[in-house]
Amino acid sequence: MSEVSIVLVDERDSGWENDQPRFRVYLHGSAESSTAGWTATHDVPGADVLQVIDWAQIQAGESRTYAIALVHDDRAQEESTPGYGRGLVWLVGRDGNDQEPLDHLLGETQQRMLKRDPSVSLQLLSELDAGQPPQ
Repeated sequence: MSEVSIVLVDERDSGWENDQPRFRVYLHGSAESSTAGWTATHDVPGADVLQVIDWAQIQAGESRTYAIALVHDDRAQEESTPGYGRGLVWLVGRDGNDQEPLDHLLGETQQRMLKRDPSVSLQLLSELDAGQPPQ
């Protein structure tokens, strides 16, 4: 797993905010040991990330995997390269059909996706933060 760090920051360093995010959910018709297969893709505007995770887990059930991304439209990129202004920020999982054998982070992410755990767990992050003084 990649190294996780928690860093204290000044919240005023942001130049913009978006209070109407659009999430994209990928449901994968995965095999037992692979995330590759058919994909049904849904955009979910008007929800927060926990609602989207809940919906994705219900839709995936025990037989499919899922991934969730934040959709970002970059106007400057669209103007300079029409048709390429929309991008994704992966929040949960990754594209189940990505196959890059040398990308160890992708492999670890896909293995977590295959666990098909029906509950969201924040245990790891809680353990990382336990007992650490603010930085």
